[in-house]
Amino acid sequence: MHKKAAMELSVTAIVVLILAIVMLGLGLGFIRGMFGKVSTQLEQQVAAEPEPSAPTGAFPITLSRESLITHAGDKEIIKVGLYNPSNESWLTISPTISCTPPLNGITVDANPKNVEQGQSVIFNLLSTIPSSAPNTYLCQVQIERADATTIPNYEKDFTIKIVQ
Repeated sequence: MHKKAAMELSVTAIVVLILAIVMLGLGLGFIRGMFGKVSTQLEQQVAAEPEPSAPTGAFPITLSRESLITHAGDKEIIKVGLYNPSNESWLTISPTISCTPPLNGITVDANPKNVEQGQSVIFNLLSTIPSSAPNTYLCQVQIERADATTIPNYEKDFTIKIVQ
């Protein structure tokens, strides 16, 4: 009698273990699929954004577009071209955005880069537009060092129009 009960217990344990592994696999597949979709959408958005014109000494900052029409809560990609005409290397810099009137809550993400003297780079700037009332904002791309100081005289104006 004890052997049969022990056999039933181990069969039940095996069935529960198999069900747990199947559920774990399904859960991981679902999560992987969701993150894959988000990643693919972002990659498609970056690929669809046109390249900015080549930055030069006369125009050290160029943008892929100078007017951004979007909705509150959207994520937008802007490509920023930057040329370093100075006599020094710029280490760990990235573009940032400031707007008038203040666009409170805008978040800007870009991977910092080093720009050697006479070289140019392209930044992919991911901006998350805050939930604001529809309005048009005059904004400025500035170049910021890792210590949060901006490099003077290197800025470019553009507009953000938030629509409903």
